[in-house]
Amino acid sequence: MPRTLYAWYSLNELEAFAQREARFDGTIDAAQLPRLRKLLHTDDGSVRVSFRFGQQRVGYVTVELEYRFNFKLVCQRCLDPVEEKASHRALLVVLEDESMAASAPAGYEPVMLSGERFQLAEVIEDELIVSLPLISRHARIEECGGLARNFEVLLDENEVRTTTLLPRNH
Repeated sequence: MPRTLYAWYSLNELEAFAQREARFDGTIDAAQLPRLRKLLHTDDGSVRVSFRFGQQRVGYVTVELEYRFNFKLVCQRCLDPVEEKASHRALLVVLEDESMAASAPAGYEPVMLSGERFQLAEVIEDELIVSLPLISRHARIEECGGLARNFEVLLDENEVRTTTLLPRNH
């Protein structure tokens, strides 16, 4: 991933990016995003990101964020990997403090500076975490591994019956 996505920027630097309408593009491997990695089946996969800086009214740095990702999540039915691909777009406004939120441009999601600094990789990680499905699963149960389709029902200590779950036809 380009260094520019991992660098920490001050508000002055962000304002300079906004005046120049700077753009940063890059790819981030899931393995480089520690908070996100905890939510994945494996840390294979990556996210392609594009940040475009701009300015709305004096004093408000805006960021148009576009990203596409391909990750392996844990299917909540079968516990096997399930591939999640998606693309999203977010409009962000960088705020120095909470008092700026009331007069921030409409339609932009507020992002607070972290200790008077801003890191692009941290912002994308936050966006990825909230964009993942709450309950990941294969689209159809037929795509699931054996755990979801077959399970063992204990009848007594010595006898086990295997039952197959089939979709109901109503």
